[in-house]
Formats: sequence, C-alpha cells, structure tokens
Amino acid sequence: MDKEQLVRMFDKLSVAARLSDAGLFMRDGEAIRSGRVMTVLEKLDPGVYLLGSGPYTQGVYSLMCDEVVVGRLATVLETPLDQPVDVFVNDAANLAPREVSRVHCSIYRRQGVVKHDYWLIDKGSTCGTFLNEQQLEIAKSDDENEIRRVSRALSCGDVISLGPYFVNTFLFADLRS
Repeated sequence: MDKEQLVRMFDKLSVAARLSDAGLFMRDGEAIRSGRVMTVLEKLDPGVYLLGSGPYTQGVYSLMCDEVVVGRLATVLETPLDQPVDVFVNDAANLAPREVSRVHCSIYRRQGVVKHDYWLIDKGSTCGTFLNEQQLEIAKSDDENEIRRVSRALSCGDVISLGPYFVNTFLFADLRS
C-alpha cells in the first residue's frame, strides 16, 4: 500500500469515526447525558473545576493549584516546547492542530481577591481564547499590571473556548459552596 492509499484510508476512517462518535453521543438523548454529568458532579469534592465539554476536551480537571496551563502536545511536524502544560487538548484531528496552541491559556488564582479568585489569561495563542464568546486580549509584556489588565475573572458557569469555533470548550465550575 503506498502513501496516497494510506492517506485516503486514513481520511475515510477519520470521517467514519467522527460520524459514529456523534451518533453515539446523540443516541442517548439529553436526559441520559445530563444524568451522567449530574452523577459526576455529585461525586466531586467541593472545589473549582474545568468541565471539558468539547469532543477534544472531555473530562473533569481540578483547579486546586495556583496555575493550570491549557494546551496541546507538539505534532510530529513541530519541535516540542520546554514548557509545562497541565491540561492537554487533543486538537490534532488530522495529525495537525486546528485551533489549540501548545501553550494556549492559563487559569490562575489571584491572592487576596475574595469574589473572583480565579482568572483566565491567553498565553499568546494563535487562534485566541474566548470567555463567554468574547476574545481575550494577549498581554503585550510580562509586566504585572499588563497581566492584570488583560486577565478576566472567572465565575461559575463561564464558558471558555480555545479558538473561535467553540469546538474545544470548557465550563468553569465553582463547587466550593
């Protein structure tokens, strides 16, 4: 089998897999899907979480530390970065990324702030970070005042999208009370 045949076979399998996945997801219906999510939420300890709701972000991610970096692994065509990432998004649908940068955004705790103590900042992503459909500005420097200016406070129920198409999405869940 030559490379062109492999590429065609890979594409057919990719399309079939995505259609099958969407069919399985929709088969159960909203009540069953919602019931499963409720069961998960009831088992979580009080705290702050990211609930991955997109096809490449599925999961529950604890935010019980000072900073959580969201991004993806390098593809075969990229040189790996020497930067840590805490939440990996598998956005390389056809072995190449679409929306998610390797270091895309971070969520961090700001000390001494009572009402909003979790903040979102875009870390220089290519396709942008969106909070409730509004694109975040990228900091022009590492100056603390500039970081504060472009960061956005997070509240329970906020929707974070990595890129403009709302495929790679998270729901911010504050379950502390």
